[in-house]
Amino acid sequence: MSEEKPPVSFIGLGAMGFGMATHLVKQGYPVTGFDVWAPTLERFRAAGGLTATNPSEAVAEKLFCVCMVATPQQAQSVLLDGPDPAVPALPKGAVLLLCSTVPCDYVQSLERQLRNIGRDDILLVDSPVSGGAARAADGTLSIMAGTSDAAVEKARPLLAEMADPTKLYMVQGGVGAGSNMKMVHQVLAACQILAASEAMGFAQGLGLDLARTQKAVLASDAWNWMFEHRTPRMLTQFQPVASAVNIIVKDTAIITAEAKRRGFRVPMTTAAESGYREAVAKGYGSDDDSSLLRLYTESGTGTAATAAPEGSSADKTDEERLALVVDLLRAINLCAAGESLAFANAVGLDLDQVLDLCVNAAGASTMLKIYGPPIINALRIGAASKNWTATDGSPSLGEVADRLQHVVQSAEQLKVPLFLGLEASRVFREALQSGPPGLAVAAVVNLPFTTSSQSTTHAANMENAIRPHFFKHGRPESDPEEERKCHWCQIRSFKTHKSIPITIVNELDEAVLNPEFRFIDHNIIADDVPVAEEAFRVGCDCTDDEDCMYGTCQCLDEMEPDDDEDDDGSNGRPRRKRFAYYSSGSKAGLLKNRILHSREPIYECHEGCNCSPQCPNRVVERGRTVPLQIFRTEDRGWGVRCPVDIKKGQFVDRYLGEIITSEEADRRRTQASISQRKDVYLFALDKFSDPDSIDPLLAAPPLEVDGEWMSGPTRFINHSCEPNMRIFARVGDHADKHIHDLALFAIRDIPAGEELTFDYVDGLETMEDDAHDPNKKKDMTKCLCHTKSCRGFLW
Repeated sequence: MSEEKPPVSFIGLGAMGFGMATHLVKQGYPVTGFDVWAPTLERFRAAGGLTATNPSEAVAEKLFCVCMVATPQQAQSVLLDGPDPAVPALPKGAVLLLCSTVPCDYVQSLERQLRNIGRDDILLVDSPVSGGAARAADGTLSIMAGTSDAAVEKARPLLAEMADPTKLYMVQGGVGAGSNMKMVHQVLAACQILAASEAMGFAQGLGLDLARTQKAVLASDAWNWMFEHRTPRMLTQFQPVASAVNIIVKDTAIITAEAKRRGFRVPMTTAAESGYREAVAKGYGSDDDSSLLRLYTESGTGTAATAAPEGSSADKTDEERLALVVDLLRAINLCAAGESLAFANAVGLDLDQVLDLCVNAAGASTMLKIYGPPIINALRIGAASKNWTATDGSPSLGEVADRLQHVVQSAEQLKVPLFLGLEASRVFREALQSGPPGLAVAAVVNLPFTTSSQSTTHAANMENAIRPHFFKHGRPESDPEEERKCHWCQIRSFKTHKSIPITIVNELDEAVLNPEFRFIDHNIIADDVPVAEEAFRVGCDCTDDEDCMYGTCQCLDEMEPDDDEDDDGSNGRPRRKRFAYYSSGSKAGLLKNRILHSREPIYECHEGCNCSPQCPNRVVERGRTVPLQIFRTEDRGWGVRCPVDIKKGQFVDRYLGEIITSEEADRRRTQASISQRKDVYLFALDKFSDPDSIDPLLAAPPLEVDGEWMSGPTRFINHSCEPNMRIFARVGDHADKHIHDLALFAIRDIPAGEELTFDYVDGLETMEDDAHDPNKKKDMTKCLCHTKSCRGFLW
């Protein structure tokens, strides 16, 4: 006679929970289920289960309780804080299995709460699961259990019923260790779910047949479990819905939050999170996560079959295009493997156990299987592995990076976005900076992910500064004055925040931005600054946006005609292009070399014109198009960098601030404790100033822009005597020449991550003479740019 199975309560009958609970029913367990969705309870009764009307009723007289809700907030509600919670009704000595994917600190806080309310008799098992609804239903899940020895012994039989015999992991480290194991596994899942869509979206852009692409990838070393199991649904209109986008959004947020708490970098997961949040913003949250393919195919991207520059992907064979897709996935899988194992090392997990779990679970990939062991060795050896070089017959990290760079270039030509491909390229670039030629692939793990204990402390300081924004602001109890001064509230209010965000990081010291500084996304004109009367304002009357490139556009009356582009003889009359930007090809929208190496002003169309907002001559008016990051430099305070590549001639952003009269600027210099410091933030709008001008606005002393206490991210850009950007005067309405924009353009290609700089005194010829004058030198401000051409002084 078989042993009678103990009764079990099961709270949370979603896609995974329903399968787990019904499997236990089939194995002979009397299971009482609870879920807030009544139709699910009806289905569970039809499957042979018992049901309860609340958590308390479900757990009554049951020595085993499985909690499988979606979030820590739901767990807290059903277990302790909600109506008729489970914990008070659990019998003495009961086993509570928390199988939800929750942060480590939540499950540890739950253990403390049980102790604080006198229920430390309850044996809490931190046991998140992985494997999907199908494996839940047949009892072959991967389960990662972290708990006490006493709880293990009592819980093991029930855990074994729900897990594959080879995939039940008892994780050392007690409560919280199981959640950490699941978290580092989800690094792989988060990266590789989106990677499947990124690869197939790139393949579609290349003009490849998706079914053939799928077959080629599965047969290559770019294989990963998520690609194998997501791509079939991409070929059937994302049906059936097996795993909603919202689920991986939640898991990804756990990873990035814990990484921030520990001061640990997870660049690949962060990039994936950006993709997921964009998908949710587009309304894809409840759709199957294979539908993320739409991020890459519904954005107006081209294909290789459309017109493309010579030498582009359009000239490649199908085999060469397939190789690009394989190279993309191979690189993403490698970076994800490194990030997951490095994070596992940081949270103190057994790396061999992590690898064993991950290569046999949904996070598996060929790259993890090949490079997981040497990556673990690199983590254990530490800094010495930074000098490892590739062995004969093995690819070097540089070779993998070069192949990925070809992918990035092809995607750029096709205008296919690469959330993960671009981030992997940055990871490789950073890793290669301090290593020898021929750096081994496994050595990548030591460079981009690990951080020092000091930087962990600094990250915590930044987190403390940020915390009020995320936990308090926008709620009724929030302090309005604190909210007004919050830098994160300010930058998140910008309409471009989601697509091209401004971020702030400090990994060097304990500094935070001055709370009195305010971010703005447009200039603030002081009350006493004269502006042109409406009668003098004028815009072009072009009926076709293309007309705004030619001298017939009134906005370009003062632009010199261009000699390096052909006349357009359409409509029977010759026209010469005058606008400042290239109009076609890969350089479209970039500032022309002729202007880039001059100090000519730029004349653009504006909101008072008849042309549309998409007019090619509204580059600066449309605003910043790249994300910017304010970061702490080693010796020059704050600086600014861009996480994506910037092309030569590309508009970056404007220098913003309060526009004030010259008299007010002088008064502020006088009041400043160090007048030279004030000059760093004051920029004169003197491009068109002329005392003899018939326009009284131009004949008056030039206005100045003060960005010290209110500005955009460019206020934090440092000076360099060898800059990578230059400021140009940009004019919209000609009546407002005296308050023209200060527009920053790249004067050379700027790779992602390089600090952005411009020459604060561009055009001054007396600097070197002053530096040799002892009387003047003692009052000059020292330059800290450290470039070969450094003049030694700012002014």
